[in-house]
Amino acid sequence: MGANVHDAIVVADRMADETGPVVGTAGHYIDLTATFVETRQVALDEALPDLFEARALIEQVKGVLMAVYRVSADQAFGVLRWRSQETNTKLRALANQLIAEIATLSPPSAEVQSAFDHLLLTVQERIEGEPDT
Repeated sequence: MGANVHDAIVVADRMADETGPVVGTAGHYIDLTATFVETRQVALDEALPDLFEARALIEQVKGVLMAVYRVSADQAFGVLRWRSQETNTKLRALANQLIAEIATLSPPSAEVQSAFDHLLLTVQERIEGEPDT
């Protein structure tokens, strides 16, 4: 049978017998187990959205790199990681700045955009095993 472990603070006075040795304590025990769980949950609640946002940003940059360089997801991440290591810059900072600066590039040519429009509007027709709707 396993024991439940609780983190606690003990606020107490020592109890001694008539001859002087300590025989125990008298006071109050404060169970911190729930506090630690709550604190951990608060930390997760604060950190997780930031982590998800960072991951989404990195995935977005990977998608851009994949489209521009016509590479796999792993290769795109490798390029981003390489730039991060080479420049000693955090991956997330690079991804954030790259996304911000993509808007400064010239838009794709009308021909490329038209070809992509056609792909987007007809992609469902080329999915095997899926209904056309």
